[in-house]
Amino acid sequence: METGRALDAAAGRLSLERQLTVREDTSLFATHPPAGLRHRMLGARPWQDPAVTLTEARAARIDAELARHYERAGRALSWHA
Repeated sequence: METGRALDAAAGRLSLERQLTVREDTSLFATHPPAGLRHRMLGARPWQDPAVTLTEARAARIDAELARHYERAGRALSWHA
């Protein structure tokens, strides 16, 4: 829900920001095209259903698998803060 509100709030300036990235972030030395060009490319493609979907059960298994890593990172951050 928060993501939807954030996108709604930013909708007016997103196209301007994408244009700006095309002008300012284009480089022969960049490893990826700027966000504005990637958005144009993806927007020009027809919709495809995703080949892989994340179910609630699978997300819970992934979270459980990563939980100890999250805890370790949290401890490291609090130790160094």
